[in-house]
Amino acid sequence: MPAFWIEGIFISPAGLKKAKRTGKIAEADKELFARTIWAETSAEALRLADEAIQGGKWLEKPRLSQITEEQRMRKQGAPELPGLFVSGKKKRK
Repeated sequence: MPAFWIEGIFISPAGLKKAKRTGKIAEADKELFARTIWAETSAEALRLADEAIQGGKWLEKPRLSQITEEQRMRKQGAPELPGLFVSGKKKRK
């Protein structure tokens, strides 16, 4: 079963109720969604993400990827934090 990384912004269920009354979406009602979901297909992963927001509504379609954030940043050549990945000195033969 492959892992899918899903990222997006959604409105909480309480925020939806407020938005229906006032007609405006408050910034405090917007929440970030970033999770790893194990699923057989991408459609199933999106369905599980919809269930995970528990009645909320996506502001825009969530981004679905099989590449981790770490892999994406390494591919771009982004700098790493100093001291995180310390490689030992190579031994001389």
